[in-house]
Amino acid sequence: MAETDDSDIHNKKNDGIKVNINNNLGRYFDSNAHTVFDDIISSQSDDVFKSSSSQLVTGGNGICELSPMSEIVSPEFLKNDTVFNAERSTDSSSTDFHRDAWIPCERTRKVLRSIATSTPNSNFPDCENLTMPGLKLQGDMVDATRETSIHFLGEDENIHRNILTAADVTQDERGLRNLIQAGCYRAAVNLSGRLLAVYGQGYGKINHPSKHTPHSLQLWYTRLSLLAKLRQIDVIKAESQPFGNLDKPDMYFIFYPELYGTRHGSMASFAFRLLLAEIPSYYGETKEAIDNLYKLLATINQIIKNLSMGLAEEGGTAKFGIAEREDSIRLWNGRQYRVLISIVNCALIMKNFALAIDVLEDLYKLTNWTREQAEILKSAIGRIHLFLGDVSAAEQKLIINKDITKTSPSIRELIDRGLMAVAQNAFQEAYTCFKSASAADPSNIMLINNMAVCLLYNGQLKAAVQLLENTVTRNPIKSLQESVILNISTLYELHTTHSKQSKLHLLRQLNRYKVVRVNLLLFNITIINMAQEVEETMKRIQSHKGVVGTIVVNSEGIPIKSTMDNTTTVQYSGLISGLCDKARSVVRDLDPTNDLTFLRARTKKNEIMIAPDKEFMLIVVQNPVD
Repeated sequence: MAETDDSDIHNKKNDGIKVNINNNLGRYFDSNAHTVFDDIISSQSDDVFKSSSSQLVTGGNGICELSPMSEIVSPEFLKNDTVFNAERSTDSSSTDFHRDAWIPCERTRKVLRSIATSTPNSNFPDCENLTMPGLKLQGDMVDATRETSIHFLGEDENIHRNILTAADVTQDERGLRNLIQAGCYRAAVNLSGRLLAVYGQGYGKINHPSKHTPHSLQLWYTRLSLLAKLRQIDVIKAESQPFGNLDKPDMYFIFYPELYGTRHGSMASFAFRLLLAEIPSYYGETKEAIDNLYKLLATINQIIKNLSMGLAEEGGTAKFGIAEREDSIRLWNGRQYRVLISIVNCALIMKNFALAIDVLEDLYKLTNWTREQAEILKSAIGRIHLFLGDVSAAEQKLIINKDITKTSPSIRELIDRGLMAVAQNAFQEAYTCFKSASAADPSNIMLINNMAVCLLYNGQLKAAVQLLENTVTRNPIKSLQESVILNISTLYELHTTHSKQSKLHLLRQLNRYKVVRVNLLLFNITIINMAQEVEETMKRIQSHKGVVGTIVVNSEGIPIKSTMDNTTTVQYSGLISGLCDKARSVVRDLDPTNDLTFLRARTKKNEIMIAPDKEFMLIVVQNPVD
């Protein structure tokens, strides 16, 4: 339940306990050449794509923990002058040439060569050489929060939800900008669909030929990023697949000589390539995403090699000087680092901690990082060791002054101390560290959330509920994040048998103050049938002779149903979730196609049987004597 504040994921002070499938999409929105979309995605607008949820990974204590990668994807890390700024340079057309460069596959190269040597409009490639995207959604996306609020709270509650729709803004990029800046992402998706229909790429147009421009591809990039932000998994899967790896001939300028003459390079931005490579991880195909990312990395490495040999990016004769070549190498080095960071995120999703550590270690050695960047990288490696339960290895990486009385510790050091304490089940010490960090950074919701988790594990359930409730009351717009809602909803269930009314009050606040989508299943008020089925299963198991108790834990390691008391439930959930995560990681390391389906453990007093699956884990505690 402790978490990283993704709304602050672009904030220098954002540190923390987990990694998520959603991968802080905001970083994609500042890595392109200057276009009309730059105003939509400009970092000058305080990064309109700051997410309100968290980057999460499951921790051994059954809590949502802070991402080791939270600072690595912050602007302070990615926009270092010597590493990443080349991506944003827009001072010349030659910069566009370097930014647009890409090495096509041999098949695509042959088609492009044929077009370049043919009479204009005399070469018509087969459909298999064309990219033919279209919309999967017919009509507009609905406001799920509004619909749920009306269902549970009545029509009168609707008057409190005043948000922009696609019809309320101009039907162009300016309107799209306004919707994104206002956080109206569903409405922005709806408007992007209307704009793409102008290009003949609307609903039902998948597998129908159409022309592409940098503008249309940026529209697609924006739309798919929004869909990822909204976790519209089925839609993003269907709409992204026609693009493949952006290597069909019609993805290159030279495919359209009547429009772009002899201009070389890719019309699709590098950020679009990175997004498409990662998308499989959003729908559970993380290995495919890692394969995609390594293919991107191979091309980038070849480009860097070509430049180092005095050639152009694609391997041809260079038509630029040494200074320009060095600028291009910096640009592609920055892209190389971005791909490596994405690989680490995917590895963490798969719980392949060994790969994550190896890649981060390689990244650490790749360049002369600033002191701040080096500390961030070492801290990330240390936190991954904590996930593995290797406290001694973590201590070697985390920047922690042994004698806290001699120096004034930084916020990062306080958080790392808190994480170390959590790993050692010293929750009071962890609470003290997070509280000190919160005093230095009172707007950081992540720290308050982690304090609530520590209170829970110290047996102070009521205090944990009050802390989160007070936080939401003081700052509802910032506090109503998925991780906070998940935590407070879970605490309500542990705290009272009348949790539904408390959750409905939370839903009322969400409806009034929050524009962006939050997973409403977190409230556990719409899945009655599932709850009944779980209840019946638990009763049936509990009736067996010798069964001491049964617990159902969700995929985050959080108990959602239990026949045992709260303290015992929390302790067993944390212990078993951590044990199960480590066992599952070992099984997958031995054979990536294998998985853990059953685990049995025995203590002096009890036998514990664990049956994990993708969404839930059943824990049965029984007396072996009986």
